[in-house]
Amino acid sequence: MKIIQNIKVLVVMGVTCLLASCNSWLEVKPDDRIMDEELFGDKEGYMTALNGIYSELNRPSLYGANLTMGMMDVLAQYYDCSSSMHPYSKFMNYSYEQDECKERFESIWQGMYELIANCNVILEQCGDGNAVLPEVYYRMIKGESLALRAMLHFDLLRMFGPIYNEENKGTACIPYMKVADKTVQPLLGADKILEYVLADLEEAKGLLEPVDPVIANGAENVEAPQGNNDMNYRPYRLNYFAVKALMARAYLWGGDKTNAGKYAREVIDAVTNENKPLFPLITYSYINSWSDNVFSPEVLFGLHNTSRTSAVYNTFFVSTLQSDKILTMAGDYASGRIHVVYDDENDIRYGMWKAAVEDGREFVYFEKYKQINTYAFSYVIPMMRTGEMYLIAAECEDNVRNALDKYINPLRLSRHCVDLDASTEEELEKLIQWETFRDLIGEGQMFYYYKRKAMQNIPNGGVVNGVRNISLNSYVFPLPDSEISQRTDN
Repeated sequence: MKIIQNIKVLVVMGVTCLLASCNSWLEVKPDDRIMDEELFGDKEGYMTALNGIYSELNRPSLYGANLTMGMMDVLAQYYDCSSSMHPYSKFMNYSYEQDECKERFESIWQGMYELIANCNVILEQCGDGNAVLPEVYYRMIKGESLALRAMLHFDLLRMFGPIYNEENKGTACIPYMKVADKTVQPLLGADKILEYVLADLEEAKGLLEPVDPVIANGAENVEAPQGNNDMNYRPYRLNYFAVKALMARAYLWGGDKTNAGKYAREVIDAVTNENKPLFPLITYSYINSWSDNVFSPEVLFGLHNTSRTSAVYNTFFVSTLQSDKILTMAGDYASGRIHVVYDDENDIRYGMWKAAVEDGREFVYFEKYKQINTYAFSYVIPMMRTGEMYLIAAECEDNVRNALDKYINPLRLSRHCVDLDASTEEELEKLIQWETFRDLIGEGQMFYYYKRKAMQNIPNGGVVNGVRNISLNSYVFPLPDSEISQRTDN
């Protein structure tokens, strides 16, 4: 594949520990790269390499914008980008043949396979045992590298792969890169990609389980003695619970509700235990005290992005943006789309939307990523959260009442909403759809929900209350031209 042919297998240079300072927990110079043979002489070098990969996930072309609150949420019809002048109008209309879309898909493809290559360098250096690394470091570094490789491939599958069903799952779509060399790897069927994703996650889980301090201590968002934070700040790593949460996602993608529900429930039971809550659902009193719009106590894995205000809030959401630049819901605050999306005005998620007036026009703007203070959560971009596990567990329940009582209504209670009721599986599915829409806004997951369900009628972001018809082909990103040109297997 071209990305592997054209790049040198370099490892991003990073710091050897996470810093305790709230505004610089992870500082990496993305352009400061060195060859692997100069790096892996000690455990500090391994940590430097791994930290660098986490930092590079923050690129705006990847999870720092495109794959979270930006492109992916536009595709999910959260926002009104219907003006032809809006930079996201082509994405709202699924005009993938346009240059803007092609260039963005190319950037995603190249960036993700570059990071996969870097994961593979670390994994090759780790081997089946390593004299340089103490056992704890060996398990943590290899486990997290496997989990990162799986996560990146899984999201590539969800973007560039087919709608996953019996008819399509054998469709060749992307390569699964397990080596760091430059050879072109074959495009594999979606079922084989998912098999490799789950195998990597299973191995990662086994490596992390005996050593990950998150299991006993939770987040550990505190400065370690002597400043060695390698085993602290676990929500900023693909830790043991995040790996199991990712397994729940992956199994659900493959239609295996038995295993998806199993892993979602295991995470919920472990992290919300009343005697020792590790990543509990937030409460209304917590939000009143902390104004934490990303609900950071329940973030199982998130990115630490010190540029979040400038790169995210000021770029997409601040009220001073022009109407053809801002990501906003259709209509005004009094009667606009937010009243269709949110069924309870006491919902603390509804409270993240504010009213503004520009040139006599009232509109709404979104404060989820606004920096309220200098606490650590002001720099978090959530990647996986406990709330999502409640939604997956509800979807995997075969009893409507249990799904409501155990998962949907407890989740709504934590968001300060009234209970909902349903009497049929169809009614429950609709409730889960809208709770997912509300809960994961700004996190890039809703488009995948629609794709997994093969939905051809989805909410329309361009109107206050309406439905958008979407072709099933629009759920599959075309392979970049640069990739196609390198292949003989197409």
